[in-house]
Amino acid sequence: MRTFCLWLAAAGFVTSAALHFLSFTPWAALPGERAVWALGALVFVLAAVMVARLRRTAALGRRWGRVAVHDWRALVRAVPPGLQLLVVGAALYAWMNFVLCLLTSPHALPQGAVTLRMASGHLIFFFLVPLVFFRWVDGAREGDPTAARPCP
Repeated sequence: MRTFCLWLAAAGFVTSAALHFLSFTPWAALPGERAVWALGALVFVLAAVMVARLRRTAALGRRWGRVAVHDWRALVRAVPPGLQLLVVGAALYAWMNFVLCLLTSPHALPQGAVTLRMASGHLIFFFLVPLVFFRWVDGAREGDPTAARPCP
């Protein structure tokens, strides 16, 4: 299941990046909103699988009232430092892209291009998180030594 989710996250990440690049071209209206909705549904499925896999772990850090809280520092430690910066950079890019899309004059670009640019910019980040989780965090959590170290 982990490998399947990893491939889905990688395919979603590449597709989101391709749609984002397409939003800067005259062909931005070509994919339509169905592609964005399909990718959005896929990313929610991956997020649900991530939450389900985290709920099955015994590595709960502490309890906060009646809620069990994971030790997120241990999860982040499984990710290589350069990749941690990439995830933070992707989050910052998604916010910057969102603000710039809001500030864009409505007459400067077709509405479909702005919508595609805004949605695909966020989807890049939303697919990067499960990609990193299923590649490094989930395997390290299960004790898989090959998943805890980066690919050569």
